[in-house]
Amino acid sequence: MSPILSFLIPFLIILGIVLFALTLPFWRKDSSPISFGHDDDRAQEQADLQVERETLGRSLHELEMEVTQGRMEQADYERLKATDERRLLHVLDRLEELKKGEGSLTEEARVTAHRGGWLRAVASGLVVFLASMGIYGVLQFQQGQKILEAQERMGGGPNPLEMVARLEARLKENPDDLQGQIMAGRSYQALDRLPEARKAWEKVLELDPKQHEAHYNLGVIMIETRKFDDPELFKKALDHFDIVLQDLPNQPAINWYRGLALWYLDRKQETDAAWTLASQNMEPGSKDAEFVKDALVKLRAGEVPF
Repeated sequence: MSPILSFLIPFLIILGIVLFALTLPFWRKDSSPISFGHDDDRAQEQADLQVERETLGRSLHELEMEVTQGRMEQADYERLKATDERRLLHVLDRLEELKKGEGSLTEEARVTAHRGGWLRAVASGLVVFLASMGIYGVLQFQQGQKILEAQERMGGGPNPLEMVARLEARLKENPDDLQGQIMAGRSYQALDRLPEARKAWEKVLELDPKQHEAHYNLGVIMIETRKFDDPELFKKALDHFDIVLQDLPNQPAINWYRGLALWYLDRKQETDAAWTLASQNMEPGSKDAEFVKDALVKLRAGEVPF
């Protein structure tokens, strides 16, 4: 489509809408206020968003199950997870806006709004003017946004810094938001803010004691942030890994970290069994599989395995 048509078609559409809005009062047969069903639309939107929120939550959980059971590539998991999280964050933001907007229009404000027809006329004229001046630029901007979104889908998920800032504000008002706490835990870990990530995952387990991702990440954080090799700490990490392994016994990442905790506890035979199971469920020839095999060779030779 040529630039002229790209400008002209949307402009004519907007102009038609404005003219329709300006002449609508002359078509009406009664003097009662015009009702656009605003409250009904708000309620329907809230209901739709609640359904979408539940659907996205289930989708994220299913993605987690798929990748932990080895039925999905990590790259596909990260891409699909980022898409769902981005949409979920938008849904949560919109629900928050609707919640704050409930009851904000008093009856007096409604009457005033209906009597402000001249204001609508002025605003409509302003819309036409602005549209004629800026619609071409907007179309070009939208094309640029589409390119950026495509690049983002290829390169990864949303900016963790932006996500954390928005999540912190929401979780301050609603700390029992399970999906919000999960997203906060992931984002904090992406930013290497492990103490905050640990608090987020602990809150997730408070809300859902069987949440696999929280147990796994808490066990990993305990091992990676330890000040010294405290046997009790490794035992607690083992407890987290064992809870996940009850449902996902062949998950390689969890078996690797479980073996690591067992190695620090000087339980070498159990370490061997855990790492062997991890190796058997990794993609043959992959970098991770070779790393685990090398660790097993060193372990069986009595050497430090990593």
